Amino acid sequence: MTSKTTFLESLHYVPEAGWTRSALTVLRAGKVAAGPDYRVTRAIHQGQDIVYCLSGNGFVETLGQRIEIGPGQLAWIANEAPHAHMADPRTPWTVLWFRFDGPDPVALREKLFGGGLPRVDFVDGAHPVPWFEKLFAALRRRDAGLDLRLNHLVAEFLTMVDQTLAGTAARDFPMPLAVLLGAMRADLGQAWSATDLSEVSGLGHSQTRRLFRKHLRTSPRQWLIRERLMQAQSLLLENDAPLAEIADQCGFCDVYHFGREFKRSVGIAPAAWRRSELGSRPTARRLQLLAE
Repeated sequence: MTSKTTFLESLHYVPEAGWTRSALTVLRAGKVAAGPDYRVTRAIHQGQDIVYCLSGNGFVETLGQRIEIGPGQLAWIANEAPHAHMADPRTPWTVLWFRFDGPDPVALREKLFGGGLPRVDFVDGAHPVPWFEKLFAALRRRDAGLDLRLNHLVAEFLTMVDQTLAGTAARDFPMPLAVLLGAMRADLGQAWSATDLSEVSGLGHSQTRRLFRKHLRTSPRQWLIRERLMQAQSLLLENDAPLAEIADQCGFCDVYHFGREFKRSVGIAPAAWRRSELGSRPTARRLQLLAE
C-alpha cells in the first residue's frame, strides 16, 4: 500500500480565450497513486471532473450522494455543487482523471445520467485507459490545433460513456425496442398511447419506458416529438402544403401544438423556418407545376 500520495502524471492546458463558449476542452488531467490520507474537498469549481479507478478503492461525494468507486469504475463529479473525492484508507486507489469544460458541461452530464448515479461500470474488457493515453499524449505534445483535438477527444469520451451506459452500440438495440422504433417511424401520425407501445413491443408500460431511457436517454413521448419534427421539416420543404395539413400528417393534434413544439425545439416558427430554408429556391411542388 502506498503511504504517500504520488502524482504520476500532472498535465495542464489553457485554451484559447473564449474557446469554452463554443467548444469543449480539457483543463487538467493526470494519474494519482493515492496515500491513505488522500482527500480533495471543494465548494464549487470550474468544469466537471472525471475520475477512473485503476486499482484500490475510493469514494466520491457529489450531488448529495456518496459513491463507492472500485477498479473499472468511473465517477463523474458535478463541480458546480459541493463535492469531494478521497481514497479508501484501507486500500487507497490509483486513478486516472481529467477536468473538462465547455458551453454547458452540466447539460452533458444530465443527458447521460439524468438524475441517476453518475457512475459508469466498464465490463467485458472495455475500459477508457486507451482513451486516457491518447489524451495524455496530446497534452504532452501541445501541437498546433490542440484546441480542436481536445474538443474531438472529449466528444469521443462522451460517446464511449454513452455506449457503455446503454450496454450496446446504437445499432444493437434490443429486439423489442428495434421493432417498436421501426413501427413508430413508419406511422408517426398515430397517437402512440402507452397501450399502443406495449402492444407492439410486447412489454409492459414501465419496461418500455426503461428501454427508451437506457438506450435513447429520453422518454417515448419526447423521442416521438423529435421524429415528428424531423418529418415535418422534410414536408415543409418538399411541398407547399398548409401548416395545418403538415401538422396532421405528422401526428400533432393541431397547428397550434405543432407550431409551439417546432419553435421550442428549432428556435423559430415553422413558416419562418420554411421561408429561411428555401430562400429563393422553389419547392418540389413548384418545380412540378413549372414542368407541367
